Amino acid sequence: MTVQDIARRVRHAAPSVGPVRLVCVDGPAGSGKTTLAAALADALSGPEHAVPVVHGDDLYEGWAVVADVPDRVAAFDVLAERVTAWLLEPWRRGEVARQPVRDWSADAWGEPVDVPAADVVVLEGVAMASRRLRAHAALVVWVEVDAATGIERVVARDGEAMRAEIEGWQRDEACWHALDGTRDAADLRLRGD
Repeated sequence: MTVQDIARRVRHAAPSVGPVRLVCVDGPAGSGKTTLAAALADALSGPEHAVPVVHGDDLYEGWAVVADVPDRVAAFDVLAERVTAWLLEPWRRGEVARQPVRDWSADAWGEPVDVPAADVVVLEGVAMASRRLRAHAALVVWVEVDAATGIERVVARDGEAMRAEIEGWQRDEACWHALDGTRDAADLRLRGD
C-alpha cells in the first residue's frame, strides 16, 4: 500500500472528531512513524491548507511519558487522557487546540502551539493510537520494524548516548502495545523497512 492509497482512504473517511478526520500512526520507536506521518500529511495537503502533524515526542514528559505516574507503562494511558483534553475536546467543538510542546533538553514545557480543527490531522507516536485515542480516529495505522533495526535507527538519529534509554523505552512500549492491543486494532499494518 502506498502513501497515496492511504491518503485516498483518509479523503473518503467521515470526520471522526468534530470536523477533523483524525489519523493515528503508532508503532515502536524507530519504525518510521514520523516519516510516514510527514509523507501522508504532504499527500493530503493542498495549496490552501497544510495537514497538521502532532508528534507524541512533543507530548511526553521525557522518558517517563507522564512525570507524576510512576509506572511508565500505565503512563501511556494517562497520556491519552491528556491528549483528549488538550486536542480532541477543542476539535470536537471545531476550535483550535493549544498543544503543549515538551522541551526534552530543558526538561520543561515550552511554548504551546496552535493546532486547528483541520479537515485532517495526523497524530503520530508511541501510544498515539491507544484504545482511548483510536476510538476517535478515522484511520489507525500501525508501522512496525524489528527491535534491533528500531534501536539502530534511533541511535543513528539521536546518538549513541541514547542507546540505554531507547532499550528501556522499547521494553515499556512493547508492554504497553501488548496491553493495549494496538497492533491488532489498527486498520492498516505496514512494515517500516
